[in-house]
Amino acid sequence: MTLTDGTSLTDLLSERGLFLTQDEGDATGAVYVCVRDGLPGGYPIGYALPSRTGTWFAYARSRPGRIFACDQVDAGLWSLESALRAVLSHARYGDVLYALEQAVGTDATYVVKVPRSWTARLTDLPGITATGRTLRLTSPALALLRGQPERDGCYADLTGRLWLDGEAYELRREGRGLTS
Repeated sequence: MTLTDGTSLTDLLSERGLFLTQDEGDATGAVYVCVRDGLPGGYPIGYALPSRTGTWFAYARSRPGRIFACDQVDAGLWSLESALRAVLSHARYGDVLYALEQAVGTDATYVVKVPRSWTARLTDLPGITATGRTLRLTSPALALLRGQPERDGCYADLTGRLWLDGEAYELRREGRGLTS
């Protein structure tokens, strides 16, 4: 699928571990955004749906815990790309990634130095502790942050960075048999 200005959208999908799919037999023409969860089809976290007037609707899994339910997050969008970006800015799937990581049971932890203003906010999440500006994150906690919408100002990508208000902070992995 070719998208206008696809490079940045492609990069955004890639760094979040997401991919696009379209069911050939689906008469609606919906384009699904899925997270790589280890299963062949992935886990759908939202979709863009064309309207009869040539505009697009965006639906996203914006309330975690609702298994496959998506809410409309935008309408009247003029391009598929803008609808997909709306999905990405609202979709929450950290609970899915957290549960998968818990099931695997890895013992790796991650360390990152962040501004003090973020330490209190982030330590409210399960699996994150702080000592001054240094955060220690468990693997499930990092998975939870990978599934946060970008618009919240705090998410993690697959390249080992924690993003806080548009600034990237490098995560350092720790664990058995690992050297930094």
